[in-house]
Amino acid sequence: MKTTIEDLIFIIFQYKMFKKFIPTILAIVGFVVISFLYASPLLQGKRLGLHDIQMASAAAKELNDFHKQTGDWGWWTNSMFGGMPSYMIVGGYPNSWSSWIGATLLDVFPVPANIFIALMIGFYVLMRVLNVNRWLSFFGAVAYAFGSYNMLFLEAGHISKNIAVAFAPGVLAGFIAVFRGRYWLGVAITTLFMGLEIYANHPQITYYLFFLLGFYTIFETFLHVKKGNFSGLLKAYGIILIALTIGVGTRGMYIWNTLVYSKETTRGRSELTLGNVNGSSDGLDRDYAFGTNYAFSKTETLTLLAPNFVGGSSNGNLGTSSETYKMMVGKGVDPATAQNFSSSLPLYFGPQGYTSGANYSGIIVLFFFVLAMFIVKDGLKYVLLATSVIYLFIAWGAYFTGFNFFMFEYFPYFNKFRDSKMILTLLHLCLVAGSMLGIKQIVDNNLSFKDIKKPLIYSLGSIAVFIIIGYSLIDFHSPTDDGMVKSMAQANGQDFANSYLSAIIADRQSVVLSDIFRSLFLLAAAAGLIWAFTTQKIKANVFVIVIGVLAALDLILVDKRYVNNEDFKPKSAIITQSYTPSPADEQILQDKDPDFRVLDLHTDQGFWSDAQISYFHKSVGGYHGAKLKRMQELYENAMIKDGRLNLPVFNMLNTKYFITSGQNGEPVAQRNPDALGNAWFVNEIKVVKNADEELKSVANFNPKTVAFVDQRYNSYLNGQSLKQDTTATIRLTDYKPNALSYESNSPSNQVAVFSEVYYRGNEDWKSYVDGVETPHFRANYVLRAMVVPAGKHKIEFKFQPKSVVIGTKIDLFSSIIFVLLVVGGLVMEFRTNASPDKSKK
Repeated sequence: MKTTIEDLIFIIFQYKMFKKFIPTILAIVGFVVISFLYASPLLQGKRLGLHDIQMASAAAKELNDFHKQTGDWGWWTNSMFGGMPSYMIVGGYPNSWSSWIGATLLDVFPVPANIFIALMIGFYVLMRVLNVNRWLSFFGAVAYAFGSYNMLFLEAGHISKNIAVAFAPGVLAGFIAVFRGRYWLGVAITTLFMGLEIYANHPQITYYLFFLLGFYTIFETFLHVKKGNFSGLLKAYGIILIALTIGVGTRGMYIWNTLVYSKETTRGRSELTLGNVNGSSDGLDRDYAFGTNYAFSKTETLTLLAPNFVGGSSNGNLGTSSETYKMMVGKGVDPATAQNFSSSLPLYFGPQGYTSGANYSGIIVLFFFVLAMFIVKDGLKYVLLATSVIYLFIAWGAYFTGFNFFMFEYFPYFNKFRDSKMILTLLHLCLVAGSMLGIKQIVDNNLSFKDIKKPLIYSLGSIAVFIIIGYSLIDFHSPTDDGMVKSMAQANGQDFANSYLSAIIADRQSVVLSDIFRSLFLLAAAAGLIWAFTTQKIKANVFVIVIGVLAALDLILVDKRYVNNEDFKPKSAIITQSYTPSPADEQILQDKDPDFRVLDLHTDQGFWSDAQISYFHKSVGGYHGAKLKRMQELYENAMIKDGRLNLPVFNMLNTKYFITSGQNGEPVAQRNPDALGNAWFVNEIKVVKNADEELKSVANFNPKTVAFVDQRYNSYLNGQSLKQDTTATIRLTDYKPNALSYESNSPSNQVAVFSEVYYRGNEDWKSYVDGVETPHFRANYVLRAMVVPAGKHKIEFKFQPKSVVIGTKIDLFSSIIFVLLVVGGLVMEFRTNASPDKSKK
């Protein structure tokens, strides 16, 4: 009988615990439903054909195949830029349990449904930690997920950005829980979401997130010190430090790989001194980092008020209702041609060279954020406001140089990143969080209309003033209009060109006014709902639900301008378009030589900005945001000479085939008879005094006979006096991405140059002669070279980075503690909440 009673008590307890989670389960179900309603073509088996995903798949093809065959990731690929570490391309982290959790969660549903769900769950956690009610938490999560910049990331295929943005609110939630005394919950959430944040593999978003976390930590430090709660402050510091360390540690190998690799990329320090006029040689070039395409102009800030305030997209579709269409038909242009023009109009008139859409967080979200600054008592509002301002300053980039150039020169790691406008996704986090706090304040405190009348007027008035001033400042002319008119005049005459420009401007005015009136209508609706609730015309739940639906529809209808059903394609069509070899590819694939390179001159993007060819071949070019600086400098200084390809450079890179355009524009493969192969013996070594001279020399030389070597490697040469010997041979005998074997045979000592990229020689890439480790050195600025002894020998290069070997152990150790902290923290939180003492409070 005793056992039966205990069992009954246990069942009741379990039921109560399960019942407690029912609302959360229903919220997640709601997130899934909303995601598939937005991306309904997924239910028909269609998928998004995302540019960057296609590029990433092509870049990863060599190592994916290698992993299937061997179970080894290799960590080096020759598929792009002559060869590079694959740390930021593809790889496995078997001992990283946070990676397993992240991958498992995201693999449940296809893109973009999985991204939407992750975004909503992350923000929902933040809202619940802030004690926001479930309905408001639900709609806040929807508003966060469907911010337009999240959609623009998705459209471009920047999935890692989306994932990092999805997990960011969870990290903030953990900080808040810890500092507000919920230590068990805080350590669990911070550890979990920090691990997932690092798993997302987007250091720039994570870096920007720490601005928000830093401001919040400063704010809480001030509060604790003011109250004299030093023990609580130190406890919070300790818990957060442990949680962050373990969360990051579960990706220890990735972090170590990144730290080592970043020093060798375009974000690292250059050996060159020539042309270094814009800041430190450590980090990105300042002019490059702050290019206008990577900045959000002050005028474009108006898109927070109305999405098309600066025209919207550079390829806007207004169809037959546009003034441009009417003008062209009126001028005698065929209606089909006119409609085609009107489907891709240059409506955007901001300073960026191209944009696919606007940064819009929702006018209702912005309105309640402003209102929150007047009515919310929680000091978190000051953190959100201060961080929002800083995020906006950073997003302005080149349009706010005083602040950003200072940060670039003096703030740690700031100069490692470009495209600062991506920070706007975290501005969106601040705006949505602040707006939810505003609605919470109204609902939880049951404010009367008298209580909120003045703040309401101030909020509506300030937004209206910004709209009026903003509209009065824009002139609807784009920096590209003059060139467009000139081109149009040459083809169709000046009168037609002038009429075309007038029609475009009229269309720009139309889309701007349309969105302004749209925003004003939504503001009026939101204000009306506040009046209805504060005068007790509607109940709290009705108010929250209607406001939530209105805010969600506001954002989703704008999002559909950028990602809609037409963007989804059958999987077979995506595969055919992206991964079907051309006749040129098929011709090259007939060559069974395992290791040579191809230069694609047929691609529209340019060979240095396209990785599609890497799906089939080892490419000289590629597409990646963190390519090796050494190869970038070779490209900028030596690959192109007087507007033409500098063929000796491509010969030394063993570029065996060029893909060019045929008479009808089709890709054609051309064999390069002068490619130097995998390795060769040179007749002469010329020692130069530094990297500048080495690179200058490579721009004009014959790599078949001469090699240029920096004097720092003089000791490796051992005073070798080379003797030309036509009987000496060296050839590749075995190829793997991370291990190359050669056979040499020569009557005397020789210096061999290998057509492989030099990277951390004798540290990560190690070389062996007949099994004995033998040092190699750099030649011709980018290649490997070695003194080869006389006789017949086996030469091997193996990629053996310590960061991989030791990093896996760090992953495992941290992952064990990770599970203990997350599971233990959640269990203790639930036990604390279920205790009698707690229930009485």
